[in-house]
Amino acid sequence: VIALTIKDVARLAGVSISTVSRVANNASNVSPPIRKKVLRAIKALNYTPNLVARSLEARSLKNIAVVMGRTMDQAFSNPDFFVILQGITSTLVKQEYSTLLLTDLKQSMELEHCIKLIRSGAVQGVIVVGSFVHDPLLSRLLEEDCPFVLIGYPPDNPDIYTTPFNTVSTNDKQSAYQAVRFLLERGHRRIGLVHAPLSYAANRKRYDGYIEAITEAGLRIDHPLIASTSYEVSETVSAVTALLTVAHPPTAVFCTDDYKATGVLRAALGLGMRVPEDLSVMGHNNYQISELTTPPLTTVTVPMFELGRSAGEILMRKITDPSTPIENLFFPNRLLIRDTVK
Repeated sequence: VIALTIKDVARLAGVSISTVSRVANNASNVSPPIRKKVLRAIKALNYTPNLVARSLEARSLKNIAVVMGRTMDQAFSNPDFFVILQGITSTLVKQEYSTLLLTDLKQSMELEHCIKLIRSGAVQGVIVVGSFVHDPLLSRLLEEDCPFVLIGYPPDNPDIYTTPFNTVSTNDKQSAYQAVRFLLERGHRRIGLVHAPLSYAANRKRYDGYIEAITEAGLRIDHPLIASTSYEVSETVSAVTALLTVAHPPTAVFCTDDYKATGVLRAALGLGMRVPEDLSVMGHNNYQISELTTPPLTTVTVPMFELGRSAGEILMRKITDPSTPIENLFFPNRLLIRDTVK
């Protein structure tokens, strides 16, 4: 006896695997002719695994997968990151959808886990939080024909306003550029950069914004003034201590997130430097900790709750009506001037 799979049903019906899953779960976002074609194929093949049988007899499953494994290193060190999740759930709960949180740390496991959930019919849509510069999960989600939204900068795409899938983001390159311009306008010419791993699309764009602002000002890129660290503050302190003790140290440092900026403040304190008198420091994201530092941190605001809420709203529209046009929604970041820049 040959064991039939959902792929066989999809092949016979001439539809995608995720469409079969939606029909099996009695989802509303399938046209009557397609639904009839899939049910006919299921009956012809006598394909009735437990999940499909239960779904055909019971109410529709209403689950959304939220892929956060790629951002867990940030979330573990920074509870503010879960504000995005609060924004997502604030929308989904109104539609009686539940959230399945995927926290796989390896890209291969993350992709496999997500695709299994889609093909089994366990989830009806996906929200991906954060993106890599090269991101195979996004292309696979397109192939699966599954409704999904990316919260983050679309990778591998020169035009941020035109992508083949739904996105909710801020312009990370522009906000970093504006932050460095702010330091330049205050007379700083030796500006350091402390950035997170560049495998993440947002970090790469913020790095690019720094490079563009420095180059546009007619200054050369001084690589000893650039440090890459993880999201551990202790690692940042060590790297920044080395950066601040070069022959010609910076008078200001821009950090791609506020936790790195707190590492700069600690490193400066350890070297007997005063902020902002001896060193100006600027962060990004406006995490809660940024207003608790001494002195309070000048940074860039990122509307995290709104990013999550909007992603949830877009996904609900897409699930309800698959013909809904692709949406690329961008929120503005803005400078939040406090007391760490001279």
